[in-house]
Amino acid sequence: FAKNSAPVTVRSTVGAGDSTLSGYLLADLDGLDPADRLRRAVAYGTAAVQLPGTTIPSPADANEEAVTVTELR
Repeated sequence: FAKNSAPVTVRSTVGAGDSTLSGYLLADLDGLDPADRLRRAVAYGTAAVQLPGTTIPSPADANEEAVTVTELR
């Protein structure tokens, strides 16, 4: 899969990887397919970099609709 999200203003990268993994795991717990797990992971990571310091993104911060996932063949 390939992913794409709109450019954002980065405030902090602290915790972005952890937030990305959290989004993926939350999507897995919700039973989402691989493309939707990737979409949620990217949305959480993107939300994290837009927040100050070590702020953890909430579901309201993660904009999954702004992330496009395309299956590569």
